[in-house]
This record gives sequence, C-alpha cells and structure tokens, in this order.
Amino acid sequence: MNNQIQTWIYATRPHTLGASIAPMLILFGALVVEDVMHWGLYLLAFVVAVSAQISSNLANDYYGYKRGEDTDQRVGFSRLLTTGEVTTKQMLVAFGISLSVCGIAGICLVALTNWWLLAVGVLIGIGVIAYSAGSYSLSRMALGDLAVVLFYGLIPISASYFAIADDRPPLYLILLALGIGIWEANILVSNNYRDYLEDMESGKRTLIVRMGKSSGPLLYLLNSVLTTIFLCIGLVSEGSWVGAIVILLLGVLLFGNGCLAIRRLKGRSLNKLLRYTNMTTLIIGVVVMCSLLS
Repeated sequence: MNNQIQTWIYATRPHTLGASIAPMLILFGALVVEDVMHWGLYLLAFVVAVSAQISSNLANDYYGYKRGEDTDQRVGFSRLLTTGEVTTKQMLVAFGISLSVCGIAGICLVALTNWWLLAVGVLIGIGVIAYSAGSYSLSRMALGDLAVVLFYGLIPISASYFAIADDRPPLYLILLALGIGIWEANILVSNNYRDYLEDMESGKRTLIVRMGKSSGPLLYLLNSVLTTIFLCIGLVSEGSWVGAIVILLLGVLLFGNGCLAIRRLKGRSLNKLLRYTNMTTLIIGVVVMCSLLS
C-alpha cells in the first residue's frame, strides 16, 4: 500500500509542482494586502491550480509513452509507464480523477463568483490536454515555454484574483505574475536542455531543438534577467522597496547559480538543476508573498 502511494505521488512529479504553488503564494499576499481575502474561494483556486498541473503531468506521461518519446534510455526522471509500474489504463484513470477534481473545484469557484470565468476554466482544460496530446501539441511545437508563462503565471494569478476580489488585478500583480511565470519557464528549459538529443530523435520540436542546444543556457539566463526585472518593478510599484532589494540579491545568488549550473552539468546531472529551479520557484513565491505582507 505504501509503495502504491509513493508511486502515485511520484507520478504527480513533485519536483515540478512549485510551478503551480508559487503563484498561489503570491496571490495570497496580494489578496491579503488588498484586504479582499476570501479563504473558501482562495482554497478552491489553489486546488484548481495544483490539480491542473498534476493533470497536465499525468497527460504528458501518457501521451509521451504512446508516441514513444519516453523510453528506458531516457536520461531524465523515469516514467512509470516506461518502467511498467503502472498501466496505460491506470494512468488514464488517474488523469481522469485529477482532471475531475480540477473541474469540480473550478465549477464551484465559478458558481460562487462569476459565470464568465467558466471560459477561463475551459481554456485551462484545453491547455492541460493540448500541451501533450496530438502531433501538434504545444510541447512539440516550441510553444511549451509560452504556455508555462500563461498557464502558470498570468492566468492563475489574474483570473483567481478577479474571481476572489471581484475586481481587476492591480498592475503590480500582473508584473509579479509575469515574473514568476517567466522564471517557471526555466523548469521547462532545464528539462528540454537535458532531453535535447532524445527530442531530436523523436521529432519533438521544442524551442531548444529549434534554436539549437547552445540556446539552453542563454534562455535560462534571459529568463533569469527578465524575472528579476518584472519582480523588482512589481514590488516597487506596490511600495515594497525592501522586497525588491531582496529579490535583486536573490537573483544574483540563486539565479546566477542556476545559470552557472546549466553550463556545467551534463546528462542525468541536469535533473539536479530541474529540482533546484523548482525549489527556487517556491523560494521566490515565499519571498514575494512575505514582501507583500510586510
């Protein structure tokens, strides 16, 4: 029983879940500082965000296996379908459960707030599947990085704020959403840089495959710089100069370390960078949240 639980926890890819948790931490800070926090609605938005990412991860496992992209020769994290630890039917059932949780929480949120947000929910549902499914999926058409910025940065923060506050998100929050979304794209950069050769062989045309392997470190650096700029401007706009200084210092330390690591690490060692980038995402989320609350 314990092994099964551990297996399915692993299937959710906890080493990436900072991408959905960090934006919700920033949202929390904004809702409190703007005095519009509603705990019930916030928890529903949190469930939607995390379950949407888990659903996307499970779908990615399934479609990656069916297309033959994930083999036992992969240098990245092992895939449960490839190792035979779960069957395709079990993976589909898990995906269905996760997507149902996301849908139910989303419908409850829409019913309690504004029905036009149902369109946002439909867009998220389409994004969950479109990221991996089909020959022209977002991940195969070099649109994965843009999808991360939108679906893990701008959309969850902006739409959730509007639903909970019943008002447009302030400009500083839009800037923070862009900043965290761009940094989260580095989780994908780490993944795609590691998988460059496998993606080339399988015909998966990620942004790094299209631009060449040498673009990986450059993209990581560019995202790091843009993240620092957007987060600092956002915090200054909100009035948190101290928070902006802290983010600037963290940018030099944490982002700089990641930029050095992607140039130094090779093969399976890049899994460490992916974990590091995910952990840094959570640290950023906590720092920005605390900056807003201080």
